[in-house]
Amino acid sequence: MKKTISFFALTFLGITGIYAQTETSTSERKNDVMISPIELIASPLLNISYERIFRENMGVGVNGMFYFGNNDRYDDSAFSQVSPFYRMYFGKKYGAGFFVEGFVPITSTKDYYYNYVYNDYSEYISSPYYEPKRRTTVGIGIGLGGKWVTRNNIVFEVSGGLARRFGSNYDNYDFYDGDNLTGKGMLGIGYRF
Repeated sequence: MKKTISFFALTFLGITGIYAQTETSTSERKNDVMISPIELIASPLLNISYERIFRENMGVGVNGMFYFGNNDRYDDSAFSQVSPFYRMYFGKKYGAGFFVEGFVPITSTKDYYYNYVYNDYSEYISSPYYEPKRRTTVGIGIGLGGKWVTRNNIVFEVSGGLARRFGSNYDNYDFYDGDNLTGKGMLGIGYRF
């Protein structure tokens, strides 16, 4: 009887100890907010990111890049991109270290092409004009990087990724889409809360 009581007592203490260890590991801060100041200084591009760490070595989040340049007629670099991502960490710290990620970029660009007007004899009847078209694509990509967290919960990240874009709004036009690659990167600083 003493052996049975001792066995149940030790089992209870063991389960309680395991639960206490998992409880302290889940009390880590789980939210990261980051900004990349390099793009904001070098060009009018806002590159921000939010990540939720849901396990010690896994996280999900979203990265957004928004161009705030000229909106003039011939500005061909105007775009915005939102990329949800999933990360797997290989470091010893909670939600930090080397990581590999998969992401899905949703990109909106403003592209331009020449529009020609022809008559019945395939001759130009007016001069060509430059016509902007808004295009939204979805892609799939992979990236890698590293994340470091200080004792003050300041987060540093260096990452990059490359993706292939699919889809086009130019189905009714004779337009060759040679720009079907996109990427995302972060050389940023943030805070974990």
